[in-house]
Amino acid sequence: FSAIVCVLLIANYVQIRAMDPLNNPELVELRHKLAESPAPDAELVEQIRALDLLSRKAFFTNQSQLTAGGYLLLGGLIVFLIALRLAARWDPPLPEPAPVEEPQAFWEAFVRAKERVAIVAIGFAAMALIAGQLSKSPIPSGTPAVAKAEDAKPAEVAKPAFPAWADLQTQWPSFRGPGGFGVAHFATAPRQWDVAAGTNVKWTAEIPLPGKNSPVVWDKKVFLSAADETTREVYCFDGDSGAVLWKKTVAPYPGAPEKAPKVNQDTGYAASTMVAHGDRVCAIFPNGDVVCFDFEGKELWGRNIGVPDNHYGHSSSLIALDNLLFVQMDDNKTPRLLALDMSTGAEAWSAQRKYVSWASPVLAPVGEGLQLVLVAEKDVDAYEPATGKLLWNLECIDGEIGPSPAFAKDIVFVAQDYAMASALKLDPAGAAPPAIAWEWDETLPDISSPLGTGTHFYIATSGGDLTSLDHATGEEKWTQTFDDGFSSSPVLVGDCVYLLDTAGVMHIFKDADAYEEVASIPFDGEGNATPAYLDGRIYARVGERLYCIAIDGS
Repeated sequence: FSAIVCVLLIANYVQIRAMDPLNNPELVELRHKLAESPAPDAELVEQIRALDLLSRKAFFTNQSQLTAGGYLLLGGLIVFLIALRLAARWDPPLPEPAPVEEPQAFWEAFVRAKERVAIVAIGFAAMALIAGQLSKSPIPSGTPAVAKAEDAKPAEVAKPAFPAWADLQTQWPSFRGPGGFGVAHFATAPRQWDVAAGTNVKWTAEIPLPGKNSPVVWDKKVFLSAADETTREVYCFDGDSGAVLWKKTVAPYPGAPEKAPKVNQDTGYAASTMVAHGDRVCAIFPNGDVVCFDFEGKELWGRNIGVPDNHYGHSSSLIALDNLLFVQMDDNKTPRLLALDMSTGAEAWSAQRKYVSWASPVLAPVGEGLQLVLVAEKDVDAYEPATGKLLWNLECIDGEIGPSPAFAKDIVFVAQDYAMASALKLDPAGAAPPAIAWEWDETLPDISSPLGTGTHFYIATSGGDLTSLDHATGEEKWTQTFDDGFSSSPVLVGDCVYLLDTAGVMHIFKDADAYEEVASIPFDGEGNATPAYLDGRIYARVGERLYCIAIDGS
């Protein structure tokens, strides 16, 4: 029985490796066909969705079979050992006229040897099963890897001063800006420019490696990361000139796999946006490496927190508050939220979660404090940033979550394609779980995160639909359809919303009850990342270039 199960497990593994359902060539070809289509093709979209669903089902069915087979193999070996021991104990000896001591001793030794062989076999099987589970989401303990030898200096006696919440508001420290919910502090972003003519384009800079993460900015220093299968890099650009102030290659830390993990083409090897925090900046990569530099490019610390076990690749972005760096680990087996000390990289606390997602956390001001809000495949969680205490949990969503939560006034808003959008009205004191104020189940996003402005919630879809919903009631105000879809997320700047589509066209429109276009301005390249919006400037990663757009080019 055990031998048959072992053969079936091997055959199943070989089959799924050969088929590779998550990278189905037919599905990739259909996506390319849709991207090249001059107009939306509803029939082709439905065909892609149906084939994508079948591919996902094939993948998850295989994973379930491998897990069940592993337990069957372990159970079979345990039964074999028990049967062997019972046979040795209960099998009556044959009558012998003159027992001889030496043969009896020989057979007793033989039985003991067989038992040892069986015990060793079961030990190997158990260790293999345990190792397989642990290898999917290891969390190495102990002190994280220190900086490289050439950068090593004596430990600082005094701990660095980290920026307060108010300091974060005037910077663009993380994905979708301060707090991570897409509302700019400054209302002075440019509304007119021409990339081809160079009008109001202060500078452009080439990005050597690919990546889909968004730029972050602190005091006119612009940071982003990029990577391919073999190389991971972090860049610091001068905000005034576009010059590369420094570029650092991130070598694998102890615990990282020898080869880069397989990732989906929609995420790549540098999907997670970095975080800038005071005088340091941090990045994370799909192999589980987390690294921290100061603003001069000196590596302060780095460590591997385990390869996230997920089939699309890690894409959750970093966010920081006070002395803590928050990492949402997208792991199918042990999803968790980590808080790392920004000074050393050591783990400050860890909170286990029930479900996985590919979204990013947000910091929502609630009452007199802040809540760290995360969305997953079934629920929305809120944690106390300083301690990791779970403040509330609410099941209200479903599916493979890509969009991050939106937040405005007293509502957290979450949405996912093929599922539901829910507006969660928060307890003003932050003590009780929220209540679902209203729901929406029509146009829904699968990549682009929604935006809350206090009067409206905006949903941008991969199919090119942009919908405005009333903040208090969920009533549809308007829906506008564009030629290209959206991966980038909308951002509120003053009284206007800025939204970059996948063709690289920036759509600017009023935050109003009716769609009112202010401008539609093309860049040169694909638009997947969310730009940074600061006082009089926009920093946009489009295609393989970084752009600085400035009012009057200044």
